[in-house]
Amino acid sequence: MNAPNTQTRSSPAPLKAPGEIVILCAEEEVRDVLAYWLGGSACAVVADDGYHAAKLLRNGCRWLVTDRVLPPWPGLDTLIALRSNHPQLRIAFVESGNIHDGILARVTGATMLLQRPLTRQAISEALARADV
Repeated sequence: MNAPNTQTRSSPAPLKAPGEIVILCAEEEVRDVLAYWLGGSACAVVADDGYHAAKLLRNGCRWLVTDRVLPPWPGLDTLIALRSNHPQLRIAFVESGNIHDGILARVTGATMLLQRPLTRQAISEALARADV
């Protein structure tokens, strides 16, 4: 993962309301970097667990960023069910580098794959796109 540098420290593209992005990542480094990069936009909330993420999603969040597909997080439904219950929800999956994880993420409902190494600019641009 790339450390923030002057080229990638530009402000993220603005989203519409606080709490539009739920970050739920098992990998602590990924979670912390995403929270730092997206925190400046006042749109991101780091979920404590699957139950917390489910509550945030019910409140109208439009993005879920996760690094885990199977098994689903305790308290959070599968990605397919989430998309079915929340048609406006976009799910960004942070790839592990294993091609099979990316395929599995797409098949199970992820709308976007975030490739490593992650950069602030790439994350901001990807999440700013309304229709993926």
